[in-house]
Amino acid sequence: FAIALMEGFNKYAKAGLKVFASHEYRSFQMPELTFEGTNDAYANGTWKEHSVSIGGELSKTQGQTFHYNLMAETWLTGEDAGQLKVDFSTDLNFKLFGDTVTLAAKAYFYRLAPTFYQRNYHSKHIWWDNNDMSKETRTRLEGLFKYKKTKTSLRLAIEEIQNYTYFGMSYDTEKEARKNLTAS
Repeated sequence: FAIALMEGFNKYAKAGLKVFASHEYRSFQMPELTFEGTNDAYANGTWKEHSVSIGGELSKTQGQTFHYNLMAETWLTGEDAGQLKVDFSTDLNFKLFGDTVTLAAKAYFYRLAPTFYQRNYHSKHIWWDNNDMSKETRTRLEGLFKYKKTKTSLRLAIEEIQNYTYFGMSYDTEKEARKNLTAS
């Protein structure tokens, strides 16, 4: 569900505004180990997840001098509760020595939970259910200076990642054989 007031819908609206809410339903299937008497058996198990998010966007795209776009979304309930995404971009254009100079900036901040298949994995040889993983945090800042007359561009950017989710594997080697394979 979303409501949008477009930039310029009346003479006092100098920016566009959007507000939205969403509900997401996800269903996953993968093997599940079942115990039937003394025999172990595999069957397809089903997992379901729900999440509700709200967000908004403020933007100015018309005109030649100054533009910006700010978008934010946060998750309130479900498996994704506590996630946050914020994106921002802006640019300023002005005349210098008969041509246009552009100063632009971009930034984002994401705090996202690992996906279902990163937290849960079932196969014949490798199996994990790790639902207490930390949210991955990514922060990026970027600046751009551009002068069209001399075709000069200078871009600086920095990014930081915390709690990065990755897959690791280990095993023991005994007489040209690999044993005790573990993955996480």
